[in-house]
Order: sequence, then structure tokens, then C-alpha cells
Amino acid sequence: MTTQTYLIKEGYENLRKHGSKTLSTMLIICATMLVIGIFILLFQNVNRNVEIVKIEQGLQAFIEDTATDEDIEYMKDEILNISGVDSVNYLNKQQAYDDAKSAFEGMEYFLDGLENVNVFPASFVVKFSNIELSESVKKSVEEIEGISKIKYNSDTIEAVISISRIANVFLLGIGAVLLVVSIFIISNTIKLAVYSNKREVFIMRYIGATNKFIRKPFIVEGAIMGLVSAIISFIIISLVYVVIYARLPQFGSSLGVFGFLPYSKLWYQVLATYVILGLFIGTFGSSISLKKYLKV
Repeated sequence: MTTQTYLIKEGYENLRKHGSKTLSTMLIICATMLVIGIFILLFQNVNRNVEIVKIEQGLQAFIEDTATDEDIEYMKDEILNISGVDSVNYLNKQQAYDDAKSAFEGMEYFLDGLENVNVFPASFVVKFSNIELSESVKKSVEEIEGISKIKYNSDTIEAVISISRIANVFLLGIGAVLLVVSIFIISNTIKLAVYSNKREVFIMRYIGATNKFIRKPFIVEGAIMGLVSAIISFIIISLVYVVIYARLPQFGSSLGVFGFLPYSKLWYQVLATYVILGLFIGTFGSSISLKKYLKV
């Protein structure tokens, strides 16, 4: 029997021999991982919706009535060349009038006859590629010859930037705390499982086994527990998310609540995190739990 085969066999035997302790340990690992999984999904969805709000922000640059078609093309190119600009959409006077009618839905008669007197100027609708550069974009657009004025909601943009920063700091802080607490809880749980094997550890030491040799089966045991728990947690959270995603989008959109990312864009992140975390927690927890029994 090779060393690797022996280690796997011993790790499996330890799991089977202490069935109830193994099960309780894995349940705690699964519960902790489910909490972490919920955090990962929440973090990704909040970030996605903040980014959507950022993308929707922009400014409207109104064009002087004397501008020719050549002037308009020139101004559009100048705006596109500004750092921080994602897109530029030209609205002629008729489109501006149609937009106004849409805004006055049900009361369009207030605008009757105005389409013939050019009350609504042509404009460029500018979207930002980087909302942090919005102020510099505004100043650059104002300097372009042929732009009469700028419509720009700086308060909304500053609020979006602040919310984005606060959300990231808050969620990353919660994630760090969750990770530390999870490792602490699970390592202590694994310590209980190792404690039940302390007699075997003492016997192996007595017959001359090295610390490295004694430690390996327990590390394999911890790795198996962590990996199996990761797979179970992944299946549970995947099923829950898919059900929620199928049922809530229409309800959420009707209330103006943010949308959810499809699970096809998230599952690999959750799975990778679970596998890495499961193996790390299992092996690390087993390793540190054995230290007191391996002291000379």
C-alpha cells in the first residue's frame, strides 16, 4: 500500500469511525459556508446594481441654434475624445420635443404648437465611462465651442459615488469579519473531533511515529470534511438562488428594487470560493488542532 493510499484510507476511516462527530462538524462547516455564500452573492449583486446606476449617470449638453451639421459632427467627435466619456447620443429638436411629450404623458396638450417654434434645443446626451471623472468631463464639454449650456446633476452623481464607496467598504468589512469568525468556529469544531482521537495520537507517538506522519491522516480527514461540506453548501445555495432568481425579478422590478445577476455569471465564483475555503479550513483547522498533542 502506498503512503498516499494509506493516508486517504486512514482519513476516511477516521471520518467513518466518528460518524456523529463528523456529521456535526460538517453541518457547522456547511452552515458557515452558506452564510459566506449569501454574502458573496449579495456583494456581487449590490456591486452590479451600483455599476448600473453609475453607467446611467451623465450630462446633457445643449447646442447653439446657429450650429451647422458640420459643427455638430465636430462637437460630437470632440466630446468622444474626452477622457471619462463612454458614449454620446445626439438629440435633434424633434426628438427633444418628443421626449418632452413623453414626460407630459396625459397632458400633451400643454405642448401643442411648440414643435414649430423651436423651443426645445438640440443636445448631446453624454454617458460617463468613469463617474469619478464626471466633473472634469463637464468642464471639458463646457469649453467646446458651440455648446450653449450644460444640464448636470452634480448632487446625484456625488451621492452615487459616496454610496458606491460606502457599500464596498461595508461589504468588504463584513466579509473579512465573516471569514475570521468562520475559521475560528470551524477550527474549534474540528478540535473537538481531533480531541476524540487523542488516544490514537498518543499511541502513535509512543511507537515512534513522527509528528509529520501523525498529522497527515488528520489533515486528509479535515480536507475531506471541508471539500464535502463545500460541495453540499454549493448545491444548496445554488438551488436557493436559482429559485429566487426565477421568482423575484418581476416582483422586484415592479417595486423599483434592484435586479439580480443570473446565476450563470456567479456559480463559478461561489464554487471556487467554497472549494478553496473548504480545503483551507479543513486542513488548517486540523493542523492547528493537533499542535497540543504533538508537543514534545
